[in-house]
Amino acid sequence: MHLESISLRDWKAFESATFEFPTPGKTKNVVVIGGRNGFGKTSLFEALALGLFGRDGLRLVLRAGIASDEQGRAQSFKEFMERALFGNALANGRSSCRIELKFIDDGGDPIWIERTWYFNDQGKLKAGESAEQLKIFQGIGRRVIGPGRTEHDVEGWYRDWVSKTFIPTSLAGFFLFDGESAAVYAERDMGSQVREGIEGLLGLNWLKQLQKDLRTYANTKRSQVPKGVSNEAIAELDSAVSSMEEELARYEDRLQTIENEIRDSEALRDSLTRELGYGAGTRAQLEELTREQADYEKRYNSAQDQLVTAAQSDLPLALAGGILLSKVEARLDQEARLDQWEAALSQRDDRTASVLEFLNEQLPTVEPELLERQVDGVRAAVEKALERLWFPPPGDVADSFRHAHARGPMLQRVLDRLRDAKAVSSASIVELLETMESSSAKLREVSAVIRSTEGATPQVEEKRDQLNEVNTKVGLMREERGSLTNMVKSRGADLEQKRRELGRLTGHLDQSERPAQLAGRAEKVAEMLGNLVEEAWPLQSDAVAKAMTRGIRAMAHRSDYLRDVTINEEGAVELASPDGRDLRQYDLSAGEKQIFTQALFSAIAEVSERTFPLVVDTPLGRLDENHRLNVLKHITSRKGQVILISTDTEVVGQFLAAIRAKVAKFYIIRNKVEGGVARSWCEEGYFDGQGV
Repeated sequence: MHLESISLRDWKAFESATFEFPTPGKTKNVVVIGGRNGFGKTSLFEALALGLFGRDGLRLVLRAGIASDEQGRAQSFKEFMERALFGNALANGRSSCRIELKFIDDGGDPIWIERTWYFNDQGKLKAGESAEQLKIFQGIGRRVIGPGRTEHDVEGWYRDWVSKTFIPTSLAGFFLFDGESAAVYAERDMGSQVREGIEGLLGLNWLKQLQKDLRTYANTKRSQVPKGVSNEAIAELDSAVSSMEEELARYEDRLQTIENEIRDSEALRDSLTRELGYGAGTRAQLEELTREQADYEKRYNSAQDQLVTAAQSDLPLALAGGILLSKVEARLDQEARLDQWEAALSQRDDRTASVLEFLNEQLPTVEPELLERQVDGVRAAVEKALERLWFPPPGDVADSFRHAHARGPMLQRVLDRLRDAKAVSSASIVELLETMESSSAKLREVSAVIRSTEGATPQVEEKRDQLNEVNTKVGLMREERGSLTNMVKSRGADLEQKRRELGRLTGHLDQSERPAQLAGRAEKVAEMLGNLVEEAWPLQSDAVAKAMTRGIRAMAHRSDYLRDVTINEEGAVELASPDGRDLRQYDLSAGEKQIFTQALFSAIAEVSERTFPLVVDTPLGRLDENHRLNVLKHITSRKGQVILISTDTEVVGQFLAAIRAKVAKFYIIRNKVEGGVARSWCEEGYFDGQGV
């Protein structure tokens, strides 16, 4: 899939403009669009984001107002759009702006997306459904794409269609981003970004939803089994499972809400931090101080999260002591062997009977012929020998089951928990506490310097108070997220055990009844999907980690900088140096942080194998000379279309020369002020002196 054209009418400084892009080839897949600051290059990027996703695309727009709730986001979008209408549009009798995107899908068919926003005579965005009109056409004949007449959630229908046809908004930031947003992402918790990216790309969220629907279907079918066929145990277990599902759903809903609030609050915090970085005092000094403050906050929060996770999972078991844990582990191993022995024992009669039957067939053929008492003696000896296969039981099996709950698939989970607990040491806990203490002290020190540097204007004081409030809110939400995550994990394991037991009992229902058959099949498929989700995450997270490792090594100016990247089951990222240190726990330069973030973006895109265009605004803006060339080469090395929107200090000179052979087309954005209104347009070409 590639973008063939963007047409703008009364959008920001563009009264009318059309950018047309060639089909990307194997060797020429890059389009470079140049524009000086203030000429409209970022407006072009914003047009693509909002043209494709509508209001949902506002998350990709860095300079849009940040809000932490739905009402705030709606207001932020309204304010952004009211600034988007071309300055002379109303004076010339035009009260709308429009973005038209034309894509060519993987099958070669065109797709047009047209979004138009309408304003009143005062330039205010109209309210309700009259504010925006969306039209989608597909194919050479421009077939209209839209919901049926009975569809109640029209906006949701279009959102789903765009997500399935292109990419969902939750993943769009990996394909559409600017250098400033990459710098912001680098300061955030990468774990939630990784989890969201991997789950969305692999469709794990859809598998989980399908599993949930199958469970509901099975419950419904079980309730249709005639009375007397079911039994009290199944009814009680079914009720317990339903209660646990409702409880877990509440935890998961709250966890998702917390994740969204943390993401939005961190974005607001980043915005306020940048704004405070331009107050009184020297800009460089404040930027360095605020960056240092963010580093210590991240180090403190990371240690706190690890401590909370340990306290709610491994630490309580670790406090029992290594000796007791080892004894329990050994006992569980013995019970596992007892389980295996009993399973083999259950097949004793059938296997013995088959051997004796074969023996009876062979004895008459023995020469010389055996007497009857000899035949009986041989048969008795063989039977006695066969008994030795099962009795006495092996010496390394348990005498009984003390841990009846830890059988089958649950046994391995229990053993893993015990081994994780044994790995927890007092030194590791003390190290976390010391990290929190030292980071807290440094935070107080840096905050005091910032306060003395910023001055005390009312605006600065207000933003500082707001920043402190947001920091407190983020801290509390992170604590709650940690608790909820551990609760979901714990209750999820309990629920899975109950579901397996319910599935086993369901198999005892009268299978002559059609509802019982369907319930049993649904339970089996749901269990299979659960196992698939558990197995898919480590496989795909490993693929993303390996892709990130390749990306970082390609972009870092030191080849020995990184050993490897690992992503655990929670989505937390560790960047291991050759000596084993986690580089994300140390003070990294802005360039290093951006490289890690760029590597994540490219890894998600690579593993997804999607051909959606990569569009990067200000790709090299905050990178130093040592990193620029490698980052640019890496970005343009991907398969598919790459569109770079550059200032006159980025993709120029040696950097342009490095990718010149890949460039299929150049555009330059021009700008002119007439009657106090700036107007931008595009021309084929590039900055002067670049040989284009």
